[in-house]
Amino acid sequence: MTTETTKTTYREPGQGAIDFATQFVVGLTREQAKPIIKQLLAGNLHDKTDKRIKRCEYCGYYYRDKTRPNNSKTCSRECKIASDTLKRARKNADKALLKLDFEKELYTYYARHLEYPFYLSEHYMLKRAHNRETPCTDDKLAQIDAAKQRGYKRKATNTPTDGSDKVYVRGLRYKHSYGEVQTSFITREEIDEYFINKYGAYKLRMERWRANRANQFSHSKKSIYEDSPKGQ
Repeated sequence: MTTETTKTTYREPGQGAIDFATQFVVGLTREQAKPIIKQLLAGNLHDKTDKRIKRCEYCGYYYRDKTRPNNSKTCSRECKIASDTLKRARKNADKALLKLDFEKELYTYYARHLEYPFYLSEHYMLKRAHNRETPCTDDKLAQIDAAKQRGYKRKATNTPTDGSDKVYVRGLRYKHSYGEVQTSFITREEIDEYFINKYGAYKLRMERWRANRANQFSHSKKSIYEDSPKGQ
């Protein structure tokens, strides 16, 4: 029967691990605390049935989980940040190790040093060439060739036309019919009656006062406030 043991990596202890170890060595000297710390690291001092006592996944020391759901993996916020940073660095390192340099690998299959360069692999040729030219069918190539012979040029979007290229939607009326222009006249009394019914006499008086004072902006604010309807 073989037993597999895992080696624990110890780092700078977090605050949670320090608080947990302090209760066992408080009041002791350094020499007296050494054997107790050794037993603490071996896990012989705490109750092993207590599920809240865990080993911090970053610093490696025991600590007491004080969270309500008992789901923390580090003893302190500092260890949590350091653990996330370490995981992110390992992930980026693995990604960089497994990632292939596409351009470098591509040109190993491209004999560009020759007078007539060519690709050693059709797979990499298609990966490189699709950015420069689009494959077309024989019929499409024939249409392009015929258009070039006719002198066809693509029409610019801002080129003025005679209107024959406009698109009309069925069901919509595009021909407008205009009737005779009719004029009407509203007296000042009718305008005042309309605004008084809609906004009130006070609002109308205030707007007229603002319109009159707009042409007299050289007056000070104090004089304007004294002459306003609110001040009256």
